[in-house]
Amino acid sequence: MSLRSDVARSTESSLVQVIPTGKSLGAEVCSVDLRSFDDWAFASFMRALLKHQVLLVRGQRLSERDIAAFSRRFGHADLHYTSPGTMIGDRLSFCSLYAAYDALSPVLRSRVAHLKVRHLATETADDGRRTILAGPVHPLVGLHADTGRSMLALGQRRHSYVVGLEHSESDALLDDLWQLAERPEFGWAHTCRAGDLVVWDTRCTIHRHVPPDMPTLRHSPPLWNAMPTA
Repeated sequence: MSLRSDVARSTESSLVQVIPTGKSLGAEVCSVDLRSFDDWAFASFMRALLKHQVLLVRGQRLSERDIAAFSRRFGHADLHYTSPGTMIGDRLSFCSLYAAYDALSPVLRSRVAHLKVRHLATETADDGRRTILAGPVHPLVGLHADTGRSMLALGQRRHSYVVGLEHSESDALLDDLWQLAERPEFGWAHTCRAGDLVVWDTRCTIHRHVPPDMPTLRHSPPLWNAMPTA
């Protein structure tokens, strides 16, 4: 069976036409104007987002008011819009925290099942001095509130550690988990064009945003960002 027919078979029968990327996450919503969505169409869009984690919608002409309204309706989702007239858009990369969890070995899955991560925050005083503050704690393995699927809840890599582990052991474990989550087979990348709107579920994805004028250094650290589960 051809790839095209496979894509056609996987296109969702709903109020919006959704074509998956064929990767661990991501899909394109075809031939729609988001400004015309009623509640039923929007609900269908959100179901597609829960299934695919990241959605690309091309050809949108959105005002700042439109973007603000969509941001309020999307809830836990975030969005990136490339306005018309843009010659070269940003590059967005995403990885699936579902896929990363599913790829854990039985031994590692058992090890992380009951661990928790604390994220540290910094506070800068008027004199420029920085104070490290104890931030929130959340389970390293989370359950998505809407899908019920298990995922690695990595949060932020910097200024974070696994509660109850020695510093070196915590760093080694988190480095291993982030390296796993960043594997190419768990990801999808897109270079934005004018009119592209990309929406992603912050609870179950990590993302990297590279502006078009930012040079790519061979040995630069990844700028991955993940949101902890609520």
